[in-house]
Amino acid sequence: MIKLWKRKTEELQIKEESTVYNEQKEKEMNKRALIKKNEENLLYNLNVRIKDSNNQAESLINIIEVISNRVEEQVKAISEVVNEIGNYSAMAQELSASSNTSYETARETLGIIEEGSKAVYNTIDSMNEIEKSISSVMIEIHELKTATAQIDNILDVIKGIADQTDLLSLNAAIEAARAGEAGRGFAVVANEVKLLAERSTASANDISNIINNINKSVNTTIEAIEKSNEKIKEGSSIAEESNISFSRIEKAIQTMIETMNEINNAISIQTNSLESIVASTDEMSNVSDKAMSMVESALLNTQFTKAALVALEQVVNLLNGVTKELVDETINSEGEMVTIRSNFSEPIFTLDPAMVNSMENMRFLMNIHTGLLTTSDTGDVLPSLAKSWYVEDDNLTWIFNLRNNAKFHNGKIIRAEDIKYCLERVLSPNLKSPNTWFIDYIDGAKEYMENISNEVSGIRIIGENQLAIKLATPFSGFLMFLSQICCAVMDPMELEKGNLVGCGPYRLESANNDLYRLVAFEEYIGGKPYCDIVEIVSGDKNALGNFINNKYDFYVVQGKRELDEIKETKYYKNLKTEELLATFYLGFKIKNTDSQYTSKKVREAIHYAINKKRVVDEMTGGFASEAKCMIPSKLVPSDHISGYNYNPEKARQILKSQNVDLSKPLNILCGQNIHGALRFIEEDLKAIGITCKYHQVSDKEHANSANIYKGYDVYLYGWYADAIEPSSFIEPLFATNSVSNLSGYESEELMRLLKIAKQTSNPIRRMEIYKEIQRIISEDVPCIPLYHPYNGICTQERITNVNLSPLAMIKYDNIIKE
Repeated sequence: MIKLWKRKTEELQIKEESTVYNEQKEKEMNKRALIKKNEENLLYNLNVRIKDSNNQAESLINIIEVISNRVEEQVKAISEVVNEIGNYSAMAQELSASSNTSYETARETLGIIEEGSKAVYNTIDSMNEIEKSISSVMIEIHELKTATAQIDNILDVIKGIADQTDLLSLNAAIEAARAGEAGRGFAVVANEVKLLAERSTASANDISNIINNINKSVNTTIEAIEKSNEKIKEGSSIAEESNISFSRIEKAIQTMIETMNEINNAISIQTNSLESIVASTDEMSNVSDKAMSMVESALLNTQFTKAALVALEQVVNLLNGVTKELVDETINSEGEMVTIRSNFSEPIFTLDPAMVNSMENMRFLMNIHTGLLTTSDTGDVLPSLAKSWYVEDDNLTWIFNLRNNAKFHNGKIIRAEDIKYCLERVLSPNLKSPNTWFIDYIDGAKEYMENISNEVSGIRIIGENQLAIKLATPFSGFLMFLSQICCAVMDPMELEKGNLVGCGPYRLESANNDLYRLVAFEEYIGGKPYCDIVEIVSGDKNALGNFINNKYDFYVVQGKRELDEIKETKYYKNLKTEELLATFYLGFKIKNTDSQYTSKKVREAIHYAINKKRVVDEMTGGFASEAKCMIPSKLVPSDHISGYNYNPEKARQILKSQNVDLSKPLNILCGQNIHGALRFIEEDLKAIGITCKYHQVSDKEHANSANIYKGYDVYLYGWYADAIEPSSFIEPLFATNSVSNLSGYESEELMRLLKIAKQTSNPIRRMEIYKEIQRIISEDVPCIPLYHPYNGICTQERITNVNLSPLAMIKYDNIIKE
């Protein structure tokens, strides 16, 4: 019995050892199969990347050739400019000489005018003297006329006396005749008296005639003098007008001399400048020659790079063959499907990429869909359905060369018409996508969105594998925006049926309740995903605990509570953190003009009252950075902004100066769960006398509260950048009538600058404009930026290459399970 028991025990031990061995062997085989699969996928993806690099090198060669032609044209143009500047320099010298001559002539003319002006002054003085003399003569003549009149009166007296004397002589003669001889002597006297009277009468008549003639002459003289006086006055007036004209001419010539002097100086400076310009253009010509040489060198180097990539591709193909043969010899089993699991903290609101506007929803859909372009782990643009592209000379029309082997998840080949359909779908007024602003700058988009036209004129099919997109205005962030998930390409025929069939690295196999199962798309144009299946759970209340218990393969750490919990585990030492291009902020319902808390000065007071450092330290545990401005500094620098430092005393002073009624509460619109930051804000505001009142709505209502103003003063919200392009952060939050502009903020100057920035190709100048926009938003205080959050990535031991971008995106197809 003992032997039998021993034998059975030994058999059982052997069986157990065999089972353990078989299990270990199976694990080893599965591990080898996983290594084989990863090796094959790695080589395949390396080949895809090399082909992409080859396509880009070819595009680069074409671009450099175009640049070479442009530089050559520039060199010719510079040569012509140099010649024209030389001619202009000679003309400028001639002009300078002519200007000097004109200047001297003007000075001589001014001298002559000054002499003429003096002569006119002398003439006026002489005429004034003549007028005075004539006035004196007129007085004398009038006195003469008066005297002659007096003489005429005296003559009348004399004539009267003569007449009386004649009468007396007659009487005396009569009386002498009567007296006879005795009166004879008296008769002689009477006769003499009569003769005297006759001579007196005759003399008086002669004098009277003379006086009449004198009066006639005086009257004639007076008339002549009066006419002369009028002419003198006219002459004096004309001389005065001449004097005024001379004065004006003198002033005009003096002004002309000053101007000509300035022109002469300017011409002199210009001549000197032209000499510098000629020297500069000579230098520019030399630089252009050097640039041409460098372009040719770059072209050669790019061709060498292409040749090297072709050689590398051959090596990879050879390595692929050798490695496959080696792996096949050492590893015969295919192994199990590779599955990775993770979670989302919030529900998936939509499966339509054209309608998505939440960060985690975007993270999910970007692994199912792709478009003309896509983004890397760092958020930079990568080729996808388009293998290469270039912009035409108008700086508006972009030509995209498509891959001829790209497929939808249903196996259908993707053509240019499919891309046009999907881009127009985003802009369709029937869909009402919140993402139209990403591509509404395409030529004809506005007309299409307003139902004026049946298609977007700026999207043009050149061939099956070539597409042209013309912009209404130049836009520096065009490629970045085109790489967004809302521009994903889906099968139009399936869309008409209500099905969302994409062409990304994974296809959605099932969506049961909160569990989403993604299966790798083997024919994905961007390469083979390393993991076959990705399972995502949304809304798990114990997600972090389930990760720690190995239910999830990777986990995105958000906030202080999760950070503190991770610190107590083995995962903390490998935690990879990333500051996101995001801002959590307190926004004001500015259009609620009935509120005492939405005026600018009160907004400033509330800004001063909030202790952001306390929010970062105590709420996030340092898992964030204080926000000085709304736009993250990684997008737009904020060194030129002073900001609003924590200063509760200043806040109180402003509230007092604005006569704020502190008995009225500050009404806060918030989601179903009151955010932790609001508790800190509530305490800070209470310290300056403001009480807070919460109004809770659903998260969906909160995210779409742009038109809700009545009864609310502020709200708390967070915004994540969609692209590494400042306008993608600014426009949704602050553009007039944007559905994400929850504050209702409006600024014509901001919109003007934003338009200019988007059209500016010079990156330095463009950033200067964005910095000015940063300043405007900071000074207008439509929102109070609180902090820029960090996220972290934790992984299980066998999971590698999980990368979180600054946009909070994770590419599942890059994740490797060892």
